[in-house]
Amino acid sequence: MERAEKGDIKDSGEEVLARIASLFDQQAMEQLARQSRFIERSSSRLSGWMFLQLHLLMESSGQEFSLSQMCEELYERHGVVMSKQSLDERFNTFAVSFLRQCFNAVFEQVIGYKTVTMVHPVFERVLLTDATSFQLPAHLAAFYQGNGGDNGPAGIKIHQQYELISGTVRQLEVGDGKESDVNFLQYFDYSQVERELHLLDLGYFKISHLQALDEAGGYFISRYKTGVTLYRQQGELYQPIDWVELLDKVANNVALPELYLGQGSEKLPVRLIIEKVPATVAAKRRHKQKRKIANVSKKARYRYGTSAWKELLMDYNIFITNTTKEQLTHEQVQRYYRLRWQIELLFKIWKSVLELDKIGKMSIFRFECYLYSRLLVLLLSTQVANMLKSVADAGFELSEWKAMTYLKKE
Repeated sequence: MERAEKGDIKDSGEEVLARIASLFDQQAMEQLARQSRFIERSSSRLSGWMFLQLHLLMESSGQEFSLSQMCEELYERHGVVMSKQSLDERFNTFAVSFLRQCFNAVFEQVIGYKTVTMVHPVFERVLLTDATSFQLPAHLAAFYQGNGGDNGPAGIKIHQQYELISGTVRQLEVGDGKESDVNFLQYFDYSQVERELHLLDLGYFKISHLQALDEAGGYFISRYKTGVTLYRQQGELYQPIDWVELLDKVANNVALPELYLGQGSEKLPVRLIIEKVPATVAAKRRHKQKRKIANVSKKARYRYGTSAWKELLMDYNIFITNTTKEQLTHEQVQRYYRLRWQIELLFKIWKSVLELDKIGKMSIFRFECYLYSRLLVLLLSTQVANMLKSVADAGFELSEWKAMTYLKKE
């Protein structure tokens, strides 16, 4: 496939810059600054627009970009002279509120921009949900608690929901590093899930969540969580499945029966898709499990073990879904779930390009301002990539990594 010509890329870039500029209305941003009480006097030397630009154009991590450098940038770009102390005093709860509102305002506009990159006759949207964690300096533990131990006393976890068809970030939530992934589901809105397909990581495996998705007309594909009981219906009774018998059917290419998930009489019909993994993958899983058991046993001072059936399941990838064979074949279920690598790639960009895991010592207000500004840059870099792909020729390719560089340069 031929790549777009340089002239086409330039034209595409100008169109994208115009669209990005439309997301930032200076008057609207100044209004947000007043609403958040970041700006209370019209005579203020530092406007909300200047403060936002200062954060969006930072080229390095918070550790390296000192108050002195920020003052220099403010003078060079806007001709405003401020001392380090005066600028430092502007980092407060109102500044955090302002940048959070800026992020929310742009976020709402971005998710309204649709760029269809794939279609399916059943699903209108395909959603990937995952989380990434960052260790923070110990002095921030009072605000963002970590898991302790080797991971440190302070940490932050960012949950992201990514819509694959439109290529947009649909939801972002920030919480403590020690917070369980399933807590993210408390923000979930089931009123909009009809004809959505959710690709879920094990961290978000919750039976009541899967049942609620199904009841609202949504679909899901998840990895099977070891230890969760699945049932076969025999007459009016439900009996737990025999995994040895089930895997024997898989080995002999025998069709699996319809299975059920959940407690009580309200059980959810599900399909299992089982594939045997290469011996090297199974060996890595067993090695990882042995290390985990050894660490737990060392801390607890007595020995844990792995059950025989859990040991057996390490030879397989097992997916669970409420889609029918007519909607998705076994092979399509496996392919769809592997689309999760896209959100994992975004997380890699977060850590490698935005350097959120390299925060230096700073006040909680400076940290949160930095955090929301970096999330905003992330949102824009993803949008730049999607926009350029839509306005350029079909052969044009641009990763979020390159979009980040392009956005900073322009």
